Amino acid sequence: MKKRSRLEIYLDVLEAASKVGKLTHIGNLANLSWKDTVKHLRFLELNGFVKKEGEEYKLTQKGLEVLETLRKITEALTLKARV
Repeated sequence: MKKRSRLEIYLDVLEAASKVGKLTHIGNLANLSWKDTVKHLRFLELNGFVKKEGEEYKLTQKGLEVLETLRKITEALTLKARV
């Protein structure tokens, strides 16, 4: 199995946080351990991409914009790889 880059992990965490809010659910969707989920969410929170509201994480406007940009980049690179 190929190891994911940090950017791919952040994309997976942002994708998961856009669908669910609880830490364990985000970790499950992003295929991360609890410890790694906490680490990556902390980074994203410190940089203003997610915010914690009670026990749930929500994407900020900045997080939504970054997620959309990363989706476009991933799509463009995937299309190039198929050619």
